Amino acid sequence: MKKGLLLSLLLIVTLFQAVLAQTRTVSGRVTDRKTGEGLPGATILLKGTTTGISSNADGQFTLNVPNTGGVLVVSSVGFTTQEQAIGSASVVNIALGADSKQLNEIVVVGYGTQSKALVTGAVATVDAKQFQDQPVTGLDQALQGRASGVQVTSSSGTPGGGVSVRIRGANSITASSEPLYVIDGVPINTGSYSDIGVGNQQTNALADINPNDIASMEILKDASASAIYGSRAANGVVLITTKHGQQGKTRISLDVYGGVQQVRKELAVLNGQQAQDLINESRTNVGAAPAT
Repeated sequence: MKKGLLLSLLLIVTLFQAVLAQTRTVSGRVTDRKTGEGLPGATILLKGTTTGISSNADGQFTLNVPNTGGVLVVSSVGFTTQEQAIGSASVVNIALGADSKQLNEIVVVGYGTQSKALVTGAVATVDAKQFQDQPVTGLDQALQGRASGVQVTSSSGTPGGGVSVRIRGANSITASSEPLYVIDGVPINTGSYSDIGVGNQQTNALADINPNDIASMEILKDASASAIYGSRAANGVVLITTKHGQQGKTRISLDVYGGVQQVRKELAVLNGQQAQDLINESRTNVGAAPAT
C-alpha cells in the first residue's frame, strides 16, 4: 500500500516537472513611446490563449510563456494595440504609441463638443454605426447593452411599451431615478417617461424618436453632469444628437425587415354560437334568463 502511494507521488512530481519544463518566464516593461514613462494597467496577453497579466504601477510585468515563444499582444486605454514576438528573449520591452484616432474623437458634452482626450468626466458614446444594421425600433433598444453602467429594462413586451433607464443604478427610493434626456441641446421634461395608456399598459414617450434619425448618443454618468444641468441631472444625462443635412449628393436608403412566425400548437376554441350557448347554459344554472 505504502509502496503504491510512493510511486503515485513520484509520478505526479515527474509530470509536474515535465509541465514546468515546457514553460519559461518572460519579463519586461510597457512604456509610453513619447515620454518613456511606464504604463500602469496595460494588458499583456499571449496571442491565441487566455494567458495574460496587467502591468504594475511602473509598467513592469512577468509572464509564463511556452519554450517555443509566441507573440505578446499589448494594449492600453488611449494607446494603439501592439504585437511583439517573443522568440528566445527573456526580457521583452514594449513601447506603445498614442491612439490619435481615439484621442481626437469628438464627444458631445453639455456645453458643446470636446476632444475625447480632454474629457475628464465619465462619458460613454453610442454611435449610430453600432445599431444601424440592426432592427432597432426604439431608443431603449439602441442603448441596451451598448454602454457600461447603463441598465435598460422594459415594463412590458408591448411595442412602444414603458421603459426604465438606470445609469449606475437607482439613486432614490421614492423619487424618480430616470436620467435627463437632451435632444440637440433641448432638455426634455424630467420625471417618468412611461404614461398609463389603454388597457392599463405603460407607453414610452421616447418611442416617438426614430432611431434612424439619431447620429450619436453620449451618456454623462458622473457628478459633472449636475454642474451643467443642475439637479435635473442627478441621475445622469443622455445627450442625443440627431442627423442633419450634409453637403454632397442626395442619398436615399431603404431598410426592410421581415420575419415568419408559426404557431407551435393550436388550441381548440369555441366559435361564436358555442360561446353563446355556454353563456346561456351558465345563466340558466343560476336561475337567470338567457342572454339575447
